[in-house]
Amino acid sequence: MIEAIKAEGTTNGDFTRTGKPTGQIRCVDGFKMSVQAGIGMYCTPRPDGFTDDAPGRDYEGPYTAAEVGFPSERPEPWSQWEELAENPEDPISTVYGYVPFALIEALIELHGGEVAS
Repeated sequence: MIEAIKAEGTTNGDFTRTGKPTGQIRCVDGFKMSVQAGIGMYCTPRPDGFTDDAPGRDYEGPYTAAEVGFPSERPEPWSQWEELAENPEDPISTVYGYVPFALIEALIELHGGEVAS
């Protein structure tokens, strides 16, 4: 699913999810997290018009960074994730903004890989 999120995101320009991946990632060892990209998300590029160079609302992808939320345990290596956390004091109840896909993929591999949905 992570490749589909990179390629097309998780939301449409009208905030619907029709035909998009859910963004709920589950790993072999039981680790879980939400990975979201699209309008209204902390992703790169951010298709919502908040910046002059933002793509339009209907941007289809690809994405280079995504929003990660509510991991089932603190993401490691913490030194790389801490600076991206909205609330680093509570690493499992927070959102991580603009996380490069390379870091997300490394975390998935650390937990044994993604379970096919």
